[in-house]
Amino acid sequence: MEYKLENPYWILRIIEDENNYKYELKSKITNEIYADEDYHYRLLTSRKKGSRYAYLFSANAEHNAKTLVSRKIWNEGNDTLIIEGYFEGTDINLSQKFILKKESKWLDEYNTIINNSKKKDRLSLINLGFKKALYKQFSGWNDHLDEYTLMSIPTRRFYRYGDDRMKEFFTANDLVFGAWVDVSVEMPGFCDEGWLWGNSNGGLLTCNYNLTQMEYSRFFRTANKLPGRGVEDVYIIFGGVNLYKGNPESVTSLAPNESYSFGVSRYAVYEGDYKHGYYLYRSHLEERGHKFKGDYNPPVHWNELYNLGWISENTGFFVEGIDFEVYTLEQLYEEANLAKDIGAECLYVDPGWNTALGSAIWNEERFGPLKEFSETIHNKYGLKLALHLMMNFEGKDAPEEWYLKSKKGVKVVADPYINLYSLCANEFWVKEKTRRILELAKEGIDFFMFDFTDQANFMVDDLGCFSKDHGHEVPMRRQTHAENIFKVIQNVKREYPNILIEAHDRGVKPRHPLYFQHNLPHSFDENWGFECMWNPMQDLLSGRAIQLFEYNLAYSIPLYLHINENSDNENLLQFWWYASLARHLGIGGLSDKNSTKYKALREAMTLYMKIKTYLTRGTFYGINQNIHLHVGEDDKLGVLTVYNLSSRTQKIEILLDPIRYNLNVKSLDIYDGLNQKHKTINLTQISESRFKFELEIPPLSPIIGIFRN
Repeated sequence: MEYKLENPYWILRIIEDENNYKYELKSKITNEIYADEDYHYRLLTSRKKGSRYAYLFSANAEHNAKTLVSRKIWNEGNDTLIIEGYFEGTDINLSQKFILKKESKWLDEYNTIINNSKKKDRLSLINLGFKKALYKQFSGWNDHLDEYTLMSIPTRRFYRYGDDRMKEFFTANDLVFGAWVDVSVEMPGFCDEGWLWGNSNGGLLTCNYNLTQMEYSRFFRTANKLPGRGVEDVYIIFGGVNLYKGNPESVTSLAPNESYSFGVSRYAVYEGDYKHGYYLYRSHLEERGHKFKGDYNPPVHWNELYNLGWISENTGFFVEGIDFEVYTLEQLYEEANLAKDIGAECLYVDPGWNTALGSAIWNEERFGPLKEFSETIHNKYGLKLALHLMMNFEGKDAPEEWYLKSKKGVKVVADPYINLYSLCANEFWVKEKTRRILELAKEGIDFFMFDFTDQANFMVDDLGCFSKDHGHEVPMRRQTHAENIFKVIQNVKREYPNILIEAHDRGVKPRHPLYFQHNLPHSFDENWGFECMWNPMQDLLSGRAIQLFEYNLAYSIPLYLHINENSDNENLLQFWWYASLARHLGIGGLSDKNSTKYKALREAMTLYMKIKTYLTRGTFYGINQNIHLHVGEDDKLGVLTVYNLSSRTQKIEILLDPIRYNLNVKSLDIYDGLNQKHKTINLTQISESRFKFELEIPPLSPIIGIFRN
């Protein structure tokens, strides 16, 4: 028997021969066969009592896993293929559906797990995916797969702040390596939003998408053990669905007759290098509304923190002494004056404005009524007003219900460095936190940052609140924590839809997909720029800031980031790099209006405001990591930013295809980072589809090019 889905992009065939199956996934674009083994169906249940399990991902973990039996396969119409069965020795059923629309480049897969028993079932392992032989012990590489590399989406090597995967991509050798390796060091060893598997000509994009549950895409190896010590054939498993570090939590425990439907697993082919795979992923997200809103116009922030310091630090941020621990109203107004003079559009007030860290109560005793302060900032200085919010809290006069409790009833400290208590985001907290933030919002706040959302101690992955008096499951799930923080965001947005909101990760480990909860009703507007605010120049020159570049290839949800301009050089290299990658930019850290660097920043801001629309709302293209293109929404013009990160002058030749990037241009005005125009390049095509021109860039400097028609 053969069952098939086919369109101009894909052929999916399932061949059945006396209960032996082969699932063949073939691209009609590249003519590559990405899967040609039986689909990998593995599931492990446990009825052992206990609140938490170790969720393992290795060949050993699958030793006792059950496979799918009694498969029933049929076509439903011309575009749907359905597989049903149950896992041997269990009462767990699977309903699997593949959908291939007539003209779609995407093959979509949906999986539903059903508990048909009369008892609760706990699931400790789910591994479903297509399968392809990578390496055969007695013959070697299969189908030239030694030429394939594997890259994660939406960042490759760097991951948030301080995490370094050490590799931008994984080779076939990396994936084969594993016979004598602990699961903790297997490659790639982690899940992500999606994966690119291919060679220099292109390859396969596979990703998972679930807006309301924390699901991840898994690309991993499995081995068939052969006779002999450590001898094995190695297979690649990709796509499908999985449990990763206990996520999605909603499927780990199913009541009788309860089911869980995973989000969609998607497959498409990209052509070209990894950037084109990232663009394809971005288009998939944009189709689902993950982009900036139609009226998006983020004001440039001036962050007082870099001049006035942070209340939790005794030294730092180029501030002498300890007076900055209790900044004054007069100092905030001085910062507002600097913001106005430099050309910023909003005063951003970081921690220190409230009665206690995390209280979300304006300190009227120190600063007077918030209404008066807000009116002064808006009317006298012509600025908007932004506030930093903490979810974890200092603990002064905090309601007892706010504290996350351990098994022994002890209040858990989130971070000993700052000494904040971990939040229990229960319904009581949702109601009271909402009330307090709305009290702030009504006084004319234009922006809120939702920060310090960690569920538990930085050192503990699987610790939730164990209090039986908070009205949540015991222990509280990560999913519940994330949902309740999001409820507060929604409550604020519902009342004040024009307030911009940036939301840090909703306090869960591992980091949830960055689209998670975005574009739901009354959702947040922006993601955080991976904490590149502390050492922005070092992050840039060391390469850690490359994750912002890669994010923009894969995402149109704006990043928000503020940077300390005190660490910039006099060419404003740092300013222009981050201005190109953070659609919502914040600056600060300078106070001497007569200094060379201050004057340079003011000039840079003048140029920035001229091209702001392209940088905040344009379509981003990465020609390479140091050449960025921003194309306008409607006018077919744009901005080119080019960076020399080295200590020597560079000559750079640029080839640009105007048709590919939707440009209709004739010339390029060249500026340095200080708003000095150097020349105009008249663009001539060297072929029907390409411009060619050369730029000379001084050491550690940016070039800003403005296209003209």
